[in-house]
Amino acid sequence: MLRYAIKELVKRKKKYALNVLVISLVVILLITLTSLNIAYKNASKLPFESIHSSIIIQKNGNVAENTTGALVSCSLAPIKKDLINNIKSVDGVQEISYGLSLWVFDEDNFKRVLGVNWDDSLGRKIKSKIYVGSLPQSDEEIIAEKTFAQENNIILNQKIIISGETFIVAGFSETTGKDIVSSDVYANLKPVQDMAYNSKNLQDTETFGESDINIIFVDAKQTKVADVSKELDSLLNDPDSFTGNTPTGQKIGSYSIYTPESFENQINSIFNISDKIVLLLTIVILIGTALILFKSMAHAITERKKEFGIMKTVGFTNKDLKKQLTLEVLIQIMVSFLIGILVSIIVLFALSNLTVSVNIPWELNPYPHFLASDPSSVNTVQTYPLPIQFNPSYTILPMLSILIISFLTIHILLKKIGKLKPMEVLKYE
Repeated sequence: MLRYAIKELVKRKKKYALNVLVISLVVILLITLTSLNIAYKNASKLPFESIHSSIIIQKNGNVAENTTGALVSCSLAPIKKDLINNIKSVDGVQEISYGLSLWVFDEDNFKRVLGVNWDDSLGRKIKSKIYVGSLPQSDEEIIAEKTFAQENNIILNQKIIISGETFIVAGFSETTGKDIVSSDVYANLKPVQDMAYNSKNLQDTETFGESDINIIFVDAKQTKVADVSKELDSLLNDPDSFTGNTPTGQKIGSYSIYTPESFENQINSIFNISDKIVLLLTIVILIGTALILFKSMAHAITERKKEFGIMKTVGFTNKDLKKQLTLEVLIQIMVSFLIGILVSIIVLFALSNLTVSVNIPWELNPYPHFLASDPSSVNTVQTYPLPIQFNPSYTILPMLSILIISFLTIHILLKKIGKLKPMEVLKYE
């Protein structure tokens, strides 16, 4: 039966080539659409990779009247460290890290300073970027970012003044300047908290406690990020405590909770497609495929009336004919899928050379845009390679769809063949 099926397909290769072409195109389109959709969802997570977290929490605060001394970055409000225990109690939370980000307006230059706990996930991530020197061994030592050090001619073991305090450069780190968490200077958390607490300008803007922080990173279970984010919003935000609006439209006193989903609509690309568009295109493609395959198979079976009549004359039953046609269709599908998958891999490889741009909100951007002569020209975009790849699971949908369409077509057409009377078919041939 297999040999006969192959012989029939080869004999009518031009007619069946259309089926193979249609199925191959469907496989290519569906795999490519699914891969692009998944790739852009994964792209929204890329800004979070630098911090090994899935949720960022900040509190919106007041804007300082002047830029002198140490200020909380991005006009953020201090967060009480006691809040950490409440966040830990939320189901789905795996790990929490935190820090204090300051903008320091010294007379010699502007500095971004980040106080961290070197033992949590944020500290470990920054620690991994140190390429010269070592971690601070005391509160008087700091790590300087490579570009900042080069621009200011800073060398290892040099003393520098930050907000009136003297620090020694213990090492250099190599980080990306536009990351969500990037800084010119990294230090132990305690001296940075002291720096903020002793800043008159900061205290005049926001009341800052000795152990306060201003940014929290939550690593949640991947399947529970949305649920954790929703519960945190309910836990932290009390509309009655809001006192006004920030320059960017945030409510003063409110907590901003960022997740990868927050960045999905910040992605700039002509290839960025939503779930609804993917679903719509998939439905249109499958309907078109069903119509084309039905017409093609119906025409091919109609042309083989005489052949089927002879086969029934020599003892073939309708069940035998169904097996024969099913085998022929399965061979076409196998060949089509092989072609479709190979071409899809080539297409996805070509698409992997594309880049995706993610706009970082001002509240998360580490550089104060108002220092630029033209704030609108400040680049807040992070560019990443498109994280697209072939996944065998993406072939399941096109495989099932094509099999269902093909077998339904065979079932419908076999009803017509079953009514054939061999002698009548042969009589008029």
